[in-house]
Amino acid sequence: MALGAALGAAVGADHVEPRGGLRDVSGRECNFSWWVRPADTAEVAAVVRVCREHRAGIAPVGSGTAYWAPLPESGAVALDLSRLEGLEWEGRVAVAGAGAAVRPLDQQLRAAGGHLALHPDAFGDTTLGAMVATACTSGIGMGVTTIGEAICGVEVVTGAGEVLFTGSAARTGVPPFLREGVPDLTGCFLGAEGGLGVVTRVALKHRPAPWRIHLRGRVLAERLGAVVGLGRALAAAYDTFRLTRSLGRWGEGYALDVWVISAFSAREAAERAVEVERRLVEAGAMVESRAAESARARAGKSPEYDARWTGPLGGLDLFTARARMRGLDVNAAYEAFDALLPAAEALVEAQRAAGVPESRLAWYLAPDFVNVGVHASVPLNADPWPAERSAPWFERFAALPVVPYRLGRSWSPSMLEGLGAGREALRALRRQLDPDGVLQPGLPLWS
Repeated sequence: MALGAALGAAVGADHVEPRGGLRDVSGRECNFSWWVRPADTAEVAAVVRVCREHRAGIAPVGSGTAYWAPLPESGAVALDLSRLEGLEWEGRVAVAGAGAAVRPLDQQLRAAGGHLALHPDAFGDTTLGAMVATACTSGIGMGVTTIGEAICGVEVVTGAGEVLFTGSAARTGVPPFLREGVPDLTGCFLGAEGGLGVVTRVALKHRPAPWRIHLRGRVLAERLGAVVGLGRALAAAYDTFRLTRSLGRWGEGYALDVWVISAFSAREAAERAVEVERRLVEAGAMVESRAAESARARAGKSPEYDARWTGPLGGLDLFTARARMRGLDVNAAYEAFDALLPAAEALVEAQRAAGVPESRLAWYLAPDFVNVGVHASVPLNADPWPAERSAPWFERFAALPVVPYRLGRSWSPSMLEGLGAGREALRALRRQLDPDGVLQPGLPLWS
């Protein structure tokens, strides 16, 4: 049976299209031999087995929010996971489909008394599966968790077409309530970008929505280091600590947003906010407003809630209709801040000199590390900063004491060489889970 017919038999002919294409947020074109939309884990496994039989590469596809080139440019079968959206409860653990967009998922969890503790600082189109595949360690909520800490396990289809459960659910008959207790493979799929298996469902720990106070203000560039140091000193007091400097308002320093939290009461959140504000002012920040979240915001139904997103759901489509994004993101220990700052500011200045109309330098702070990203927006009708101009900057950052936030095809070989013997161990695991190498063909981490 030909590949197209076999795929149709696996998921239904109505969910298979020849030669599907995708343009991601960076403007990069990815052309696929077939576009397939499975409905559940069983159909994903069937598609993988068909592709393995036909020696066809597979690329799991989300909502196209990537700007770090995780997908092959042509030839692979696109495995569109958008139909894997369901939300089920096993006790107090929520098990969600990998294709669920994070914003509506967060609102579903809030309706049940919980919330999605971490999500990208974006419109909300990103899928939960993408957060696992990229090991999300940036954005809203990283002051309290990372994606690895927020989940109890995952359901994965390997490159052999077999279904794996990780965490406590790895033991037959046990629900996904815990990662510890047995050797756990969950971490191997975090950041693997689909190269070890296709994540189909994710078990999320129950986290009640906290009370929040939003502090807003500004920080002059010369006081940035002192304020960044508070990210570690104020651990457990905030869920999001963000500092952003935009090219259009470069001389004004950094916009400051800190969401102070309490898991116990609005009163405790208010008391903490007073102390956090005092510490910020001592460090040189100018706090301009303090606002408590309402009950409607905690339920995900107010402008205050919307302020924690870049714009309305679907805003990604409006952005890609007029612009493309060029981005570079890394994670580092606080001790690397003095090396990171000049490199990040030099990149923005280089973009300014090249004629980039808008670029944003963003710092997201966590108790144990910092995330820094430089994101340039370039218009569709002109590209003063094509992807190849970023290559020497990836080299420069690879020489710093950092780890990449998302590898894709953007980073230089020197970043991968830094994995040392661990890289061969990962490749050995890939040979076990994907013996024919059908998943994410050509991705440098696995090549």
